[in-house]
Amino acid sequence: MTRSRGDARPAPATRWPAIAAVLLIGVAGCGGEPAPPVATTTPPAFPSIIEPPLKTAYSSTVQNVVDVRTVRLSDGEEVRIKGLGAADACWADASTTFAKTMLLEKPVERTPDGEPVVSLRLADGTDYALLAVEMGMTRGENPDDRAMVEAETSASTKRLGRWGPPCVAPSTTATPVPTTPAAPAAPPAPKPVTGCSVAYVVTHTWQGGFRTDVTLRNTGAAEVNGWTLRWTFAGGQTVSEMWNATQRQTGRDVAATAVPYNVAIPAGESVLMGFTASGSSTTPRAFTLNGHACSLA
Repeated sequence: MTRSRGDARPAPATRWPAIAAVLLIGVAGCGGEPAPPVATTTPPAFPSIIEPPLKTAYSSTVQNVVDVRTVRLSDGEEVRIKGLGAADACWADASTTFAKTMLLEKPVERTPDGEPVVSLRLADGTDYALLAVEMGMTRGENPDDRAMVEAETSASTKRLGRWGPPCVAPSTTATPVPTTPAAPAAPPAPKPVTGCSVAYVVTHTWQGGFRTDVTLRNTGAAEVNGWTLRWTFAGGQTVSEMWNATQRQTGRDVAATAVPYNVAIPAGESVLMGFTASGSSTTPRAFTLNGHACSLA
């Protein structure tokens, strides 16, 4: 039996759920309750924050030394070293000589990059500014820097560099005026006693090398004018650089000779010198000052 085109066909049962869903959505859009949000596992996107690059230290070479706190680096930039005050006039030449010995044509680590006032570290990691103050070459400029204050106090106590002659006159004790009749002529003065002591302190060590401070004290009764300190290494050590003295080494034998600014050591006073060397940090067993044996402090 054939159906005519005008015959109405009943809608399949599967169409009603879809039609009902469309009607419900339309009702909700016409003032009904809003549909609940659809859950998603994708996090919201936020704009990323780009942090500025951190300033890092970089290696350079000191091309020229203007004074104890001013140098020109291999990139041509002249910089001032952070933490150091200007040198005293009485010690300006000596402090510049010290800076040249420690820095000129030497590799250093500069931080931060691109600023006119910088910190410099030597190849062995030593802070140059702290070393300069510790040696008495100049004052620290920041009274709130504890390490600098301690270094300056140490140099002042030991009367090193600008804390000693000629910047500071040696202390003298006034002789009281006699109130009694003149005594008979005194016997001839005894021959001045020559004596010395050496404090040899290894301050830093690293793989294959070490840094040492050597304090030489005049324990005699007369001023030492011109000096050479000698010692013998146990074996294998080689001095690479020395400050506050001129080095000479033959095999295991080392000689440290005074430089112009510390050639004289008054009685009871001391000088501090130091050096870096390769090899083990074994302490030498004996020292002599101008041929006289020194005691170990």
